[in-house]
Amino acid sequence: MSICDSLCLISQFAQAIFHMIVNWRISSSYTSAEDLHKLSLFCKIDMFIMHATSAYSVWCWLMLSVLRYTAVFHPFKYRTIWRQPRNALLIIAASSCTLELWILVLVSYLPEERSCIESPTANIVTAQAGHLLDILFAYVIPSFIRILLDGIVLSHCYRPNIIEVPVFERRYGISSASGQALLISNENKNPISLILSLPRQSISYKREQFCKKKNSMIMRSLIISALNLCCNLPSHVLRAVWTLESAPQMNETLMSFLEAISQLLYFGQFTCNAFYLSTTIYETSTAPTKTYSTTNHSKINVSKYLDNEEV
Repeated sequence: MSICDSLCLISQFAQAIFHMIVNWRISSSYTSAEDLHKLSLFCKIDMFIMHATSAYSVWCWLMLSVLRYTAVFHPFKYRTIWRQPRNALLIIAASSCTLELWILVLVSYLPEERSCIESPTANIVTAQAGHLLDILFAYVIPSFIRILLDGIVLSHCYRPNIIEVPVFERRYGISSASGQALLISNENKNPISLILSLPRQSISYKREQFCKKKNSMIMRSLIISALNLCCNLPSHVLRAVWTLESAPQMNETLMSFLEAISQLLYFGQFTCNAFYLSTTIYETSTAPTKTYSTTNHSKINVSKYLDNEEV
């Protein structure tokens, strides 16, 4: 997602620089066939990269929703999957590039408009079909699946009758009937704790804190995902309107205002992506596992104690 967002922003910046240079130069400078061919080639490649990376980023969000759903409902399977997400990303990359091949055929540079648009010789029905399929497979379908999966996860995590026990408690929690920690005493009657469970009140408090932390992280991820969908919605709606209606009946001033708002929200999605990656992905992947290290340290102490007892 980071690579695709970077490439998409670079292509957007290149498109802006391209239009500035074209508007500064005299239109007669680009009348030769060689110059028009070079400009059309730039338009094709730049627009292809822009649309392909944007579609791939949307499908990466869907992959995150699938992984989040798997982590909540199939936690053991989530911990054992390795190559499946990587293979899925490769399939998504190939599919996104294949979906946007129509841009290489239809898009060209028009000196009269001084912009990259569909060639006037292209079939209108073919161009409309390309835009609609792009909107359908690059936004509508993945967004619908994301809303469905995230809604199921949200309803599951906030049900009041769900009580989840952290993994380290399920593995190492050994409580006695009275709920007190079991102890082993040495010859001097000094109690040494094994890898044992805490008292019930302490376990309940830790369980509550664990569930709150997990639910807050899931809720934060869902909010960012919803904001990303909202940022992409206006641009796709306007694109669908322009595709289906060749001569819009709306006021030109209002259309320009809506286009500016949609572009602002479209660029806002990159902020959502960066915020999600920095606060959820990178934060959780680099967080130290204190429980694991503490447990291992306890195991070492207990093994040393048992070895001394045997000696």
